[in-house]
Amino acid sequence: MVKKATRLVRFVEAVEDQPVVVGLDVHKKTYSVALFSSQDGQVESYTCPAGEAALAAQLSGLGCKIEHVVYETGPTGFALARTLVAAGFKVSVVAASRIPRGYAAAAKNDRLDAVKLATYFARGLLRSVAIPTVEQEGYRALVRRRKRVAESRGKIKQKIKGFLLASGIGEPQSIQKWSLAASADLSALDMPPEHRMSLASMVREYLFLLSEDKMLRAEIRTATKRMHAERFAHLTSVVGVGETAASNFLAELFSPERFNRPEEVTSYLGLAPVVSQSGGSQARARIRPVGQKRLRGILIEAAWQWTWRDPEAKELYNRHFAKHGIGQKAIVAVARKLAIKLWRMAVEIPPASMEGAARGAWSG
Repeated sequence: MVKKATRLVRFVEAVEDQPVVVGLDVHKKTYSVALFSSQDGQVESYTCPAGEAALAAQLSGLGCKIEHVVYETGPTGFALARTLVAAGFKVSVVAASRIPRGYAAAAKNDRLDAVKLATYFARGLLRSVAIPTVEQEGYRALVRRRKRVAESRGKIKQKIKGFLLASGIGEPQSIQKWSLAASADLSALDMPPEHRMSLASMVREYLFLLSEDKMLRAEIRTATKRMHAERFAHLTSVVGVGETAASNFLAELFSPERFNRPEEVTSYLGLAPVVSQSGGSQARARIRPVGQKRLRGILIEAAWQWTWRDPEAKELYNRHFAKHGIGQKAIVAVARKLAIKLWRMAVEIPPASMEGAARGAWSG
């Protein structure tokens, strides 16, 4: 401990008023801290117990000119970033997938990762992701939770159908569209006791997920009405964009005004085509499976609805389909157009008349 304190004191004395970038390798129990002087390249590092407030107090008491603090996204989330910002520090949280990687194998440990983050940021090689507020992060978690529950409902439906098929038991008509009578009809099926117990367990799981989905939907409606009523009404005015698509769009973008150009939005969502061309070869564009996968899938579903109901969207789909004859590519182009349309609607200031429209959207 004495040696660590002595090294830090010597580092602070050596850098004097030079700007220092702090790199953090953040874990559940410990933080690896690297101090990098962006002027002369001196580096010092240490490890401390995890704790947002304690780290903020440590950095404030070092006595050097801390220019920026940077760490990468991970399971610890954004609580540390918000605490450091509240303490007066400039903070960047960088996506792990966007950190430059060396081609050759190299040594790796927590200290080296922290040093790498500090040096890369000082050289302008890193770009921060947006840091949501506590309320924005909570709304996004709520919307994502509802989507996971909906996905689990779909899986248990398939498991029930698969179980009936494997057991040689005919499906009741009500589970074709999972009407309200489906649970009772499944319980009334004639089958051996052991099969009945297995099926009953799956039906209970399905009913739980159905109840959970209903409760989460109500909570999302309440939160959306409190946080995004005008924007929600604006977005759902687009044909094909329903409650699920609008709430997910608002949750995942959380601050749509932070994007300056449509290309930034489509890149964030993974809907922007990436061009590949070398030498005299013909340039090819393709969609990379990156970005907000949750929202991208929902937007593609909404794009189908938009295509079926809106002549402009239908014309756009037909034009792209005529180029290559691939429906998947055509609908991605429509989804890209829809995402840009929704982003522009979200960032514009709704007129006063939208207040009444917002209330009307929730009356049902």
